[in-house]
Amino acid sequence: MRNPRKSPLLIWIGTVGLFGCQSGHAPPPVAPPPPVVVAPVPAGPEGAPAPDDDASVLAQKTRLYARDLSPLINNQDSSLPEAQPSIVQWGQGSQPAAPQAAPVAPAAAPATQPAVVDANAAARLAAAKVNSNNSNDDVPQILPESADHIPQTPDATGVNVPTDDFEKKLYQNVLDYPRDLGAQLDYELLRFTRDETTPDLATISGLTSEDREILSALLDGINNFRNTVRADSNQMLGQKIQPLVDMVDRLHQQAELAIPVVALCTRVDSFAVYRPVPSCRFPAGQDNEVIVYCEVANFTSTQNNQQMWETRLRQEMTLYTEGGMAVWPEKSNAEMFVDLAHSRRHDFFIARRVALPQALTIGRYLLKVTITDPQSSRIAEATTPIDIVAE
Repeated sequence: MRNPRKSPLLIWIGTVGLFGCQSGHAPPPVAPPPPVVVAPVPAGPEGAPAPDDDASVLAQKTRLYARDLSPLINNQDSSLPEAQPSIVQWGQGSQPAAPQAAPVAPAAAPATQPAVVDANAAARLAAAKVNSNNSNDDVPQILPESADHIPQTPDATGVNVPTDDFEKKLYQNVLDYPRDLGAQLDYELLRFTRDETTPDLATISGLTSEDREILSALLDGINNFRNTVRADSNQMLGQKIQPLVDMVDRLHQQAELAIPVVALCTRVDSFAVYRPVPSCRFPAGQDNEVIVYCEVANFTSTQNNQQMWETRLRQEMTLYTEGGMAVWPEKSNAEMFVDLAHSRRHDFFIARRVALPQALTIGRYLLKVTITDPQSSRIAEATTPIDIVAE
C-alpha cells in the first residue's frame, strides 16, 4: 500500500503556485454604486462601526418622509391645494428618529434644524385662525395660554353677553321677564356699580312707558348724586342731596295726580294752615258761605320762557244728593289757577270760597272736587260730606 504522505516535490510545487497567484495581476476593481445623498446623521461614538444596511435604509426613508411632510404642514408648497390645517400640535419629540440598531459612524453635524420643529408654532396659529372664523359653535375656541377668559361678545341685539355667573343670572331674568321692573332694576344697578352707562335703553325697552320713566328717573338721580359727591365731597348737605330732591320731584310728576286733603274751612292762611268748620251741618233756608280747601299732590311744574316755574290747575266743584243727582251748581263753575315761582313748588293748595244755595232741601249731600292738570293731562277727584238740617 502507497504511503499517503505527499512528496517534498509536490509540496514545493503547490507552494510556488500559491504565491505565484498572489503576486500576479489582480482582477480589475468593480465600480461601487453611486452614493445616496442622505441627510446628515448625528455622529456616534468615535470609532464605532457603521450600522447595518437595513437600518440605514429605514433611517434614510424616515428622514426623507419627514422632509417631504414639513412643507405641507407649513403650507409652503403653493403648487398643492390648500390643506386644512391640522389641530395636532407637533412637539420637539415628534420628529422620527433612526432605529438604534447599532451605533453610527462619525459624521458632520447638521447645519440647520429640520423644518418639522417649526411646524409646532405654525400648526397652532393655523388652528387658531380656523377656529376664530368657524361659524360652527361645536368647535372649541383655541386661545393662547396667556388668555385668562373668553372676552364678551355681542349677541344678535348688539348687547354684550355677560360671562360672570351672577351677571348671567340677572341678565337671564331680564330676558325671561322683560316687563319685570325689579329684575330690570337689579341688572341696571349692577351696571351702575361697574361705571357703565345707565340706564341701558336697549335693555329697558321691554318695560311699559310708565315703568321705564320711573326707572330712568331713579337711575338719573343716583348718577347725578354720584357725580356731585365725586366732584366735591366737602359740599354742604343741601348741595349733596339736591340731585336726590330733583329725582323725587321728577318721580312725583310721574305719579297719579291726587287730592290728599279736602276740608271746609272758615279761614285759610297757607299750605296746611287753616281753620276747619266746627261741623259739616248747615242750616236750611239760608246762604251758607264756606271756604273749600284742597291740597294737590303730584302736580306738574314746567319752566316758561321767563325761566319761571309755572303750575296750571283747573278746579271744578259739584254738589250731589245721596242718590247721585247733581243739584248745584246749575252749570260748570270750573276755574283755572296759575302759579308762577322762581323755585320749583313742592306743595300746592287751592282755597276757594263758595256759597251753598238756600234752595237746598234737608238731607245729606256730597261735595265733589275735581282737579285737572292740563300739562300732564291728568285728573283727580275727592269728596267731602255736607248735611243740610232744619234750624
